[in-house]
Amino acid sequence: MTLEDWASLLGMGGIVATGVAWVVKVWIISPLSAKIDELNGNFNSLNLALGKSQAAFDLLEERVDKHDIKLTSHDEQLHTLFKKGNN
Repeated sequence: MTLEDWASLLGMGGIVATGVAWVVKVWIISPLSAKIDELNGNFNSLNLALGKSQAAFDLLEERVDKHDIKLTSHDEQLHTLFKKGNN
């Protein structure tokens, strides 16, 4: 084979490789990238919802703690009243 034949084969190989690379990019990489972007958006939405849920949970936990303190106080008051009534 001559140098021109090798150059022609190399040129055709380059064209085929470019075509394959384009097909892979268009049919595989681009749809996959779009799905990854969509998934990232979904994760961001999920993180926002989780943050709001955690904030609401923290508020409820604070209220329950206050009620627990108040119940303990009432229990002590009742205990003191019954103790005074038995004497």
